[in-house]
Amino acid sequence: MRRTLCTIALLAAAAFGLALAPAASQSAKPVLLRTNPRIHEVRLEVELFQQEPTGVATGTVYVDPVGGRSTTYVKTQPTYTGTQISMAVPVLVRTSWCDTDFTQVVMKGTVDGREYVMDAGKAFVRESGSAEATLRFEMPFARGAAESILTRATYQVQRWELQVDEAAAATATWPREWASGMDRFLKKEPGIDPTNARLKAFADAATNGGARSVSPYYAVKNAALAIVRGWRLPNSGTSVYGQRGGLRGLNFTVDAPWGFEAGGGTPVELAATCVAAVRALGVPSRVVYCLVERSRSNDSRSGTSGREFRMICEFFLPNIGWIPFDPMMMRQHTTGGNVAIRGFANIPNIQDALPLAYLTVPNGYQMADRYALWGWKRGVVADEPTAVTRIGFDDSSRGNGKVPSMPAPVSDEAP
Repeated sequence: MRRTLCTIALLAAAAFGLALAPAASQSAKPVLLRTNPRIHEVRLEVELFQQEPTGVATGTVYVDPVGGRSTTYVKTQPTYTGTQISMAVPVLVRTSWCDTDFTQVVMKGTVDGREYVMDAGKAFVRESGSAEATLRFEMPFARGAAESILTRATYQVQRWELQVDEAAAATATWPREWASGMDRFLKKEPGIDPTNARLKAFADAATNGGARSVSPYYAVKNAALAIVRGWRLPNSGTSVYGQRGGLRGLNFTVDAPWGFEAGGGTPVELAATCVAAVRALGVPSRVVYCLVERSRSNDSRSGTSGREFRMICEFFLPNIGWIPFDPMMMRQHTTGGNVAIRGFANIPNIQDALPLAYLTVPNGYQMADRYALWGWKRGVVADEPTAVTRIGFDDSSRGNGKVPSMPAPVSDEAP
């Protein structure tokens, strides 16, 4: 326990700029520079509850309007059954633009009105050698069933704007081998297939003379633009909303092909395909799944949550770090080369995005009723017609950070 809490304290010191970069590195301008720090208190929630479907009578076949699954609705059936629910909510200790302070994290769970307070020293679990962590909620079902489950974690983050010196990044050369830990972000995973021979050829051909004829920075830029340029976007929404207008999950295509072979898909699938193309070139890459407040000025959807998912892709350059790009923001551009592209490397308002995960489901857990970043353990049964899930967060400003600018981290390693 003491060691875990000490580790969390060290993370906080590094996260909020209390431990600065070594003096030798301060003489030269970093390629990735954090500026304009803002401290926020985050309240992250996952709620599961029961709500009777409108106009559905007992004994009728109910078709879920989102997933398309059919079940027979029984009004008296409980929403969630089992002996204990084990849920994992992902968090990222840090990214190029965000550091997280878990020294004062408060974690609570509620089952049918009964509150359980989590021991943060046990419930906060950091993955070794990674920026990833999970908040684990273990709560019993006193009656073997539950109609309402709520998990809530409150903690602080410091988010920055990120300035990328693109000219300096473009001078990085191809390494003989990638640093330890990068193998994971070169491999195949669900929804991301860099082994596709056609995709690899396409990504390589995006650069005249092939990807290895230029620096990895330009090779990635050209490949991402090539994917974005030909992508058909049947649905621009990043998120799925459920009953009460709550944010329910990521917006994946249902019962239709998507990806490189199909030439299109939702924004989530565009991000995954871009990452697959970059990995196919031999450059480590990943999707950072984030939550943001939706822009109300550009939003015509009424009755839905003011929150949505956002996907920020990243690729790694040795001795520089993880460089972000936003495929959706890049869609308005059609040229590559030396031209600065809005949404590539320098992303306006990246500070607004709260990064949570690199995976759609935490390791060791299963998807609940939607791909929604969090997950639960096997043994929980949900009554589909009445089960409702909601992801939410409040992001309250706590003022400016004390250090006005600092280099972004070069790796995922943290104290």
